[in-house]
Amino acid sequence: MEKTDKIYTAGHNGLIGSAILRRLAKDGYANTITRGHAELDLCNQSQVHSFFEKEKPDYVFFAAGKVGGVFANKTYRADFIYENLMMQCNVINSAFQHEVKKLIFLSSADAYPKNFEEPIREDALLTGPLEATCEPFALAKVCGMKMCEAYNRQYGTDFVVVIAPNVYGPNQRYDMLNAQVLPSLIKRFHEAKLANLKQVVIWGTGKPVRDFLFVDDLVDACMLLAERSSGADYFNVGTGHGYKIVELARSINKAVGYKGKIVFDASKPDGVHKKLLNISKIRQLGWKPRTKLIDGISISYNSYLEELKKKQVRASRIHNITAGQKDQRSLLKVMRKSKNLATYAQPKSYRDKVVIKPWGYEFLAFENRYAAVWLLFISKGNSTSMHCHPEKKTSLIILSGTAMSNTLASRNYLKGGDALILDKGVFHSTKVLSQDGMYLLEIESPPMKTDLVRLEDKYGRETSGYEGISEMKTDNLKEYGYFNFREPASHGKIVRETDKFTVIFEMFINQVDFKKHFKNDGIGLYTSCRGRLLDNENKIVLGAGDTQKAGTLATVQGLHISGKMILMKTYSKDK
Repeated sequence: MEKTDKIYTAGHNGLIGSAILRRLAKDGYANTITRGHAELDLCNQSQVHSFFEKEKPDYVFFAAGKVGGVFANKTYRADFIYENLMMQCNVINSAFQHEVKKLIFLSSADAYPKNFEEPIREDALLTGPLEATCEPFALAKVCGMKMCEAYNRQYGTDFVVVIAPNVYGPNQRYDMLNAQVLPSLIKRFHEAKLANLKQVVIWGTGKPVRDFLFVDDLVDACMLLAERSSGADYFNVGTGHGYKIVELARSINKAVGYKGKIVFDASKPDGVHKKLLNISKIRQLGWKPRTKLIDGISISYNSYLEELKKKQVRASRIHNITAGQKDQRSLLKVMRKSKNLATYAQPKSYRDKVVIKPWGYEFLAFENRYAAVWLLFISKGNSTSMHCHPEKKTSLIILSGTAMSNTLASRNYLKGGDALILDKGVFHSTKVLSQDGMYLLEIESPPMKTDLVRLEDKYGRETSGYEGISEMKTDNLKEYGYFNFREPASHGKIVRETDKFTVIFEMFINQVDFKKHFKNDGIGLYTSCRGRLLDNENKIVLGAGDTQKAGTLATVQGLHISGKMILMKTYSKDK
């Protein structure tokens, strides 16, 4: 690979792709090209062909792919197999058609059978069944590997396959839907440290063994294989050494500085007991891993902290929507038709449950007699029904992602940090525009979950009430990022922080408490879950269920409370 060669990295925004770009720049390869999803959809054959025809890259690093955690793999199985197959087919075929000198295809250890004698050699491919939870993703990777092999045999191409274990490092994903075990534990220990939690509970016994490879070591192997004159083949890349999950947890705990206990829940599944790769083939070429686990974790945690600092909170916008004549007429029309509305048995409490929706899921994060706070995740391309709540006011706070909100009278485009305040009886629907779906909070005041009337619904639920117990999950809630705050008896602050958003609940007992502890940095949104904020003339500036910009409240003179107050503060980390 010459310094003047044109090098295309597919997936340059991800963990591995970004590390490849850093290494290319460090080694003096200046003729690099990248394209974001908005510029080049790798699932679009025509776009990919046109890109290769125009740019004519000499080398390709294929690090693109749809990846995710256990929940995403279980829920979006069709998306995982379709999108990964399309990206691989389009790039590999275009690389052949436009005479790319060499392509490095990044695959995963998930492509190997779930039950195989350790350590796994490259010839173990297709010798047994795959792990069921990630089968669609794994099948797509197997197809990509076999496609490279087929093109090499038929056309003499130089397409090299690199199979990696659990890869970690800077620029990895930490959200519950997409994170693997190491970054998810970094996030969990960090959040536990901030919230002063007494313990962190980890699924399983802690005994399963996994291989964790620092991303820069993987890139070393990719560069070595790219710079070789020939050698179309499969290569396992790993550390050759396994770590028990309990060892991993202790190392992360040490790096983060969390002081609480680590508890393993043996009632939860462990998964595959042991999975290690045989790396003798790549070692024969002179490659070996350089980064110790504790050093890699420290680098990753520091990078995580830097990422949190860099994610600036954008200025919020609040849209207030009141019910109009169209809403009133539509409500009467629906109510006349809905005499036989199907209703479903509801639980005594919505706590410790996740409600599965055709567009995603939702769960109760906080509730008292004044307000209820629900977290919703709406997946890519989906939308809620056109519905209203005749007896309660509703606020929607966008935590992450972009959306189009429609009412019968208006349309609003919302981004992370924005809020939509809906009066009683306003029909509305929310459609996701962002590629990764969106997270939002729904604040109900007063709490009445079954107060729901649907006007239109593409999922056929117009004549149905709120989902019943049969649509509610009570197990494996961590897969959905479940959390729930309970009202404390005295002053206290509870923090829920992810790489996409932060939610803070704080209880103030009285004005003395409020004056001592309330700090407003002017960023984000405040919502009252109990009590009222008053100005120096005792006028209400924030009542129960109301939402207001922190910056607006910072300008209020003589801000005070008259009794117990629970304030929820939200930050979006979208740029």
